[in-house]
Order: sequence, then structure tokens, then C-alpha cells
Amino acid sequence: MSFSVENIEYRPLTSVLKFIVDNRGKTAPTSDTGIPLIATNCIKDNELYPVFEKVRFISEDTYNNWFRAHPIPGDIIFVNKGTPGRVCLVPDPVNFCIAQDMMAFRVDEDIVDNKYLFAVLRSSQFQNQIVNYHVGTLIPHFKKGDLDKLLIPIPSMKIQKIIGDYYFSICNRIELNNRMNKVLEQMAQAIFKQWFVDFEFPNENNEPYKSSGGEMIKSEVGMIPLGWEVSNIESLTEIIIDYRGKTPKKLGRNWSETGIIALSAKNIKNEGLVNLDQANRVDEELYNLWMKDELKYGDILLTSEAPLGELYFKANDDKYCLSQRLFAIRANSNAIIPEILYMYLRTSEVMGEIVGRATGTTVTGIRQSELRKVKVINPSSDIQARCQSLLSTVFKKKNVIEKENRKLINVRNTLLPKLMSGEIDVSNIEL
Repeated sequence: MSFSVENIEYRPLTSVLKFIVDNRGKTAPTSDTGIPLIATNCIKDNELYPVFEKVRFISEDTYNNWFRAHPIPGDIIFVNKGTPGRVCLVPDPVNFCIAQDMMAFRVDEDIVDNKYLFAVLRSSQFQNQIVNYHVGTLIPHFKKGDLDKLLIPIPSMKIQKIIGDYYFSICNRIELNNRMNKVLEQMAQAIFKQWFVDFEFPNENNEPYKSSGGEMIKSEVGMIPLGWEVSNIESLTEIIIDYRGKTPKKLGRNWSETGIIALSAKNIKNEGLVNLDQANRVDEELYNLWMKDELKYGDILLTSEAPLGELYFKANDDKYCLSQRLFAIRANSNAIIPEILYMYLRTSEVMGEIVGRATGTTVTGIRQSELRKVKVINPSSDIQARCQSLLSTVFKKKNVIEKENRKLINVRNTLLPKLMSGEIDVSNIEL
């Protein structure tokens, strides 16, 4: 069988399902502990399975007696409200139940492969169908009654499995990388907390400093080890690169279709780079006009507003243009190593001062002059030097994984529409 669009049958979504888990309209009683009750915020576009963010809990009795049904491994969770059409798979074992504003689809295995349907539901072709049936303005939602208006392409089961396995394999690799980075992140946090928050770095006898009687002194932020001090960002930085307000038009140029990515605040989220495929780009000529000071390894990017306070540590030499609502903070390595300054900026105390110095009502932001006044603990140089290699190794490894994930996401998003449209013929691949 040749895989071409003309030969593919399209069927209503409901006709390829044998069951829909639907607990909408019921508000489950919650408890302090118990079984996690996930909501729509736990369903992410770049996650294979639900994440556990701001979850509530229900009792065993509520789980067994209150719900109409529960999802099983392999079901596909579908969000109805807020971000209609967002989907993820149900893992094995299932360690949660689903709340309002979403359903779980159970496929009819005689008609459709569940991984293939998952890929279809995430494809741009299908998401465009979803948008056409959105209702509501402030909070968009999708009505269950419109499910049968959504059409699913149904090629042979062999082709379904090839496409489904391809999509799942890439998503699974991304998922594994994300988990590895979370472990690295926890390692960095643990090292920083032990050395620079609890002050339990190894002393000259290789014993924890503070609990072994290491001398502490008073400072404006509390007790700190002898030889440490409190400085402001002004004295800890070599430069703060600030090209906010600069635009191609002001330089007599235009954005480019290709070229160097221009980072803005919308590209920094959860301490990573996101949505780079949607970022503006500049050509080499505009880059040279724009970036009088280029970004370097170890620069710390901080969003100045909308939103304020997102951070990214540049653990690479990649070339980027610095665009709107972003500062690039370059540590003065004679005063503080970049990794330690970055970790301090992430603390609630320092970030709290940054937010406290912000101004504005509708849009809250911080001026560079105020940012320079923010106070940071400055450890002694010998302690910094001893910790640098530990943190630097973690940051470099995280960066390698993040870059691999960006490539995987790009490959996945580029190939999926070609597979779905039959542009890439997979009919001759042996399973």
C-alpha cells in the first residue's frame, strides 16, 4: 500500500475510541494527603506524561467511590478548558487521578494505535481543527459534543505504528533528558545550599565549617563566615549588557528569516531557553551593529519585565543577539565566579530584593540602576575556587542536555507534519 494522502481514510475522533473517562462537572472533595489529583496545569506540550505541579490530593475512599471512571495506562489525557487540545499519555503504573476540565481517551486497538493517535492529536493539523471549535473568550474551552467533528487520518496499522513509535521514541528521549537535568539541578542546589547557605563547606580539617565551630560574623543579611562579605551587584559585575529599546528599525535594518537568534524575555523560562524556533533573527551585519558587547560563556541573562526575574546561565559559547526585556549580567571573576553569582540570584532573598526594587503597576520591571544596588553574599575567594569545578561541571552537563533536547524537539516537530501528510513515505519500513 502506498502512503499518500489520497488513500487515507478520515474518521471522526469518537469512532476510533472505545471509552472516554469523563469526570467533568464533579468537584472531588480533597484532603491534605492521599492520591494526587492532577489538573490541567499538569499537562504540558513538551512532556510525555503529566507533571506534578500544584497538585491536590484525595482520599482512598474518594478515589474508589466518587469518580465515574479512572484512566488506565496508555490512555490519552485531553484538556477541555484553558488550553483546549493539550494532550499527554497516561503512564504505567497510574499514580494519579484526573480532575475537572479534562477527559481521557481509550483507543479501539482494532482501528487505531494509541501512540499514533497521540502523535496525531499533537500535530499542527489536528490542533488547527481544535482552534476552529474553541468557544469562550476569557477562558477558551472545547465541548465534548464537538469531538465527533474532529477528523483523524487512519492509514494502515503498520504505518500507524511506525509514526506512533517514531513520535513516542523522540518524546521519550526528551523526557529522559529532562529527568537527568532535574537530577543535575538537584545536585547543584544541594552543593550550593551546603556551602553557601548553610555555610557547611569543608574546613581545613575537612569538617563542616559552621557546625564544627567555624567563626561567624555579623552582616547586614545575617551571620556569615569570617572572611566573607556582603556586596552589591554593581561591585560584583564586570558589565551589565543592556540593549533594551534597541530595534532593527532604529539601526536601519530589518529582522531576517535566517541568521542569529535574537533572544528576548519570552525566550527565557524555568532557567532554560524556549520557543527559539519562533524567535526573531538578525543577519551578521545587523548583529555587528547591535552587539557592541557580545555574550560570553558564564553570562547570566535576567528578564527585566513581563515577566521580571526569569534567569538563564549561558554555559556555552553560542552566538545570540540580546533583544527586548533582557539584561546580561557578567560577573567580575576577580570578585565572584559566575556560577555562584547565578545561584545567589536564584535565592528567594536576592530575588525578593530584585522584585522589591521593581516599579510599575500594569507591567512590573526593574531599572538597571536599581539592579546594581541588589545585595549578594560574596564568599571568600578560596571557598569559591574550591567549589567552582563542582558547579561548572554540572552547568556544562545541563547545557549539553538542553541543546540535545532542542535538537530533538526541532526534529520531532519538523518531521511529524511530513509523516502525517505522507510527504515522507514510510510504507516500506520493516517493523
